Amino acid sequence: MTRDRISTKSRRRFIQSVGATGAVSLAGCTGGSSGYTISFWELFSGGEGPVMEDIVQKFNDEQPLDVDEEVKIDRQRTPWDQYYNNLYTTLAGGSGPDLAVMHAAYLRAWDDTIVPMDNYIDTEEIEGDYLDNHWDLVSVEDETRALPMDLHPVGMYYNKGIFEEAGLDPESPPTNWEEFQAAGNAIAEETDKSAFSQTPYNDGFGSWRTWSTLVKQQGGELFDSDWNPTFDGQAGQETSELFWDMTGDMEWSSQTTEADWGANAFENGNLGMTMNGTWYVATLEESDIDWGFFKPTIAPNKTQDQVWADGHTIVLPGNQNRSDEKSEIAAEVAHWLTTENPEWGARAGHLPAAADIRESDVFQNASFYDKTLSKYLEMAEDDMYFYHPKVPNGDPNSESWYQWLLDMWGHNYGSPQEALDDGVSEISNGLEE
Repeated sequence: MTRDRISTKSRRRFIQSVGATGAVSLAGCTGGSSGYTISFWELFSGGEGPVMEDIVQKFNDEQPLDVDEEVKIDRQRTPWDQYYNNLYTTLAGGSGPDLAVMHAAYLRAWDDTIVPMDNYIDTEEIEGDYLDNHWDLVSVEDETRALPMDLHPVGMYYNKGIFEEAGLDPESPPTNWEEFQAAGNAIAEETDKSAFSQTPYNDGFGSWRTWSTLVKQQGGELFDSDWNPTFDGQAGQETSELFWDMTGDMEWSSQTTEADWGANAFENGNLGMTMNGTWYVATLEESDIDWGFFKPTIAPNKTQDQVWADGHTIVLPGNQNRSDEKSEIAAEVAHWLTTENPEWGARAGHLPAAADIRESDVFQNASFYDKTLSKYLEMAEDDMYFYHPKVPNGDPNSESWYQWLLDMWGHNYGSPQEALDDGVSEISNGLEE
């Protein structure tokens, strides 16, 4: 595609940026007649990492952009637990990569470190390439701060062999609390396996995905309009007591805070059910487990179907030394990465943001399409997802914000209410950072 590479409006904003910093060099770019190398930071591991590696290799081999110059992607992967610290340090120094993967939850708090995509690509022209709910996820305060890549909500994964051992029909997984409770009790009473883990990773953030889903399904709210925590209402209290009982009187799981306890137990065939995101399919497809999947709309006293979700996006980080021409090329690379690669859904398990991909043969012929993707799509079509909040300050993915949930699961508090009170305090303090 050939277009004027920067609109008048965008150039005006760019010039204003130059004036504000007084430090941008228009001539000091990597690119021009010899081509462009676009540095791209990402955090994908497990089954996702090889998929992204292949997508980048495809770009470098095929040169898909309709431009005269050769364009290469230089991919750099950093593990999830180090990624955002490294990225923030780099961005704070004004020397970020040309593109970076960023969860949508950061797009408000990291506003000062990323450049809106509107500056370098005609977002009105490309908006129709994406599904509406994905586009809404990257639109903050009338700016398009990223291009959407996927949604990755959570669902419930279960071991069919353990269901059969417990006397349950492995082809009829639970659809509500009564059935979920009966399945958990049957596994606890009839087998020597654990019934349920709130997250395979046994971490605070993974616990939040499940806990907040159950709170929302019972009509609870998580934050008010000023981002004050409100999750300590009746739904939060009852969900906390449920977490406490699952590792207490119900004997569904050990009272453990051991990292990856659930992942090890599920992947070794010793855990009946666990809640995790779309990405888990890439791990399970490589295992010998006869596994199944069901929608996690199983909260007691449910009043609404709500399921936690966030999305990967691709941002244009601020970089004082990158030319506007290279920024335009980078924005086009981000558009290609997010719209031309059905493998991201078909192999990594996510719900792609691009409308055409949802209808593609590659996506719909994925080996696990009927098992997971079709059910995740049904939840999207029924507007069941609520999104990890784009808070104005702090780190919404910080493990320290949610450690209280893991310690609640492990009974490291005197009561679930004590843990809940600690959670309100911890997240309130985090939002003031």
